Amino acid sequence: MYDHAPATRDAFLYSPAFAQAIWPLAQLPWPVFAVVWGLAATATVTWLATGARRAWVVPLSLLGTLEVLTGNVNWVLALVALLGLRHPGLWTIALLTKVTPALGPIWFLARGEWRSLGRSVTWAVAVTAVSIALAPELWRAWWEFLSLHAASTGGTVGSDFLPPLAIRLPVVLAFLVWGARTDRVWTLPVSMTLMSPVSGIGQIVVLLALPRLVRTSHADESSRRQAVGI
Repeated sequence: MYDHAPATRDAFLYSPAFAQAIWPLAQLPWPVFAVVWGLAATATVTWLATGARRAWVVPLSLLGTLEVLTGNVNWVLALVALLGLRHPGLWTIALLTKVTPALGPIWFLARGEWRSLGRSVTWAVAVTAVSIALAPELWRAWWEFLSLHAASTGGTVGSDFLPPLAIRLPVVLAFLVWGARTDRVWTLPVSMTLMSPVSGIGQIVVLLALPRLVRTSHADESSRRQAVGI
């Protein structure tokens, strides 16, 4: 399953847990699988885009076209960015697919939101433990795969869209902590986009979470102000 290097055709980069999660869907004939996955991606991208102002809906929907055509999981990460602050367990999805964009726990840590941090870590540990118990050999293969290609973090993988991950890492983490400490929720999906391990234009789809995320954040802030009589 891990025979192909990152950014090459047919490369599977995600953890065995993700493969296990989509196993029922993977039993479908390939054309059916592709249609189901594509429809789910299209529906999600469209829904996220409609969170923006009307004039932006079509351009933002078109932004997700490449994501739909390539069958990537960035649309799933956009959902995680949008819903993960209220449902911390969702960050397990980011961790067990693209790994480095799983920034929710760091957000919780920077803000001192210990309950959310604990829930995110508990979910990650539980899902990983069950997956390892079911297929330890696949986890061994994935770890060897990650170790083999770890050197690619010092170089550009996929395209020249962004600097190497090793350069981005400290800058993005500092940016995220600043955003968390100053209530700038928009920095979360931006940081996730910048932390994609394989650089490419498709990761911009994560930014589609921004309109609904910012709107939700403003609504929550208004509710808090009303609750304290401000």
